[in-house]
Amino acid sequence: MDTVRRVVVPRVSVIVPAYNIAGYLERGLDSALAQTMSDLEVIVVDDASSDATFEVANSVAARDARVRVLRNKSNSGVSASRNRAMHAARGEWIALLDGDDVWLPERLQRMMAYADNVDVISDDVYFVARSRTRPGEYVFWSLLRERGLTLTKPRWLSLRDFVGYDTGLIQPVFRRAFLTRHELEYNPSMRVDEDFHFAFEILWKGARWLQLQRAYYVYISNRAGAASSNERVLWQIIIEHTRSLCSHPAVVDDAGLAAALERRIQEGNGNLVYD
Repeated sequence: MDTVRRVVVPRVSVIVPAYNIAGYLERGLDSALAQTMSDLEVIVVDDASSDATFEVANSVAARDARVRVLRNKSNSGVSASRNRAMHAARGEWIALLDGDDVWLPERLQRMMAYADNVDVISDDVYFVARSRTRPGEYVFWSLLRERGLTLTKPRWLSLRDFVGYDTGLIQPVFRRAFLTRHELEYNPSMRVDEDFHFAFEILWKGARWLQLQRAYYVYISNRAGAASSNERVLWQIIIEHTRSLCSHPAVVDDAGLAAALERRIQEGNGNLVYD
């Protein structure tokens, strides 16, 4: 008698792009594997690292069958790596985790509690960074509060809200069927500000996006601060990318959205002057 093998489909596919983060990757992967909701798979895409990132990923995969490791032949960038992971994903939901960040243990369970009739769910991001003025000390802050968005309960997020509050650094959980239906993926040519543009397209396509008030994602800055010249280049790219959106079909007939993009451009210019 033939035996039919059942393919177990996980609830959530966690995609983890990784490039030269051997010293941090295991910490990040362990935070995903330690979730109180264990119905998940983790897909690591090593972006042709020159350090031991690939070996660390395989070591974690050897002790937990929920982890799969892919490797790019050449360095392709975070957008291409995320696209590759999304194409390989089997889960109902796609969750983002940068390999040098961590999740609080209850993150997925808390977010999936709101999964009915929603296409995208995002939480706040808790930032941890080394102080630039006090060596050896750390500073902590909430992304939403820093952007002026104070929530006491979950709320729907519109495209104008997203751009107006400039919350592109949030790391949402996406319903995979919505991305597939609208053929949405990251722009592989973007290595900076790719999250903002991906979210912009998702909201333009009419996604029902729920923003939660609490932070379960921890962004950890592992450097004391990028060199000034590098920061200038990053801001120049962000300004250029934002300008490119001003001719987007979503913006042409929406004066409020156009004004929000212009404020983002001016904020970028202000950072260049300040720097």
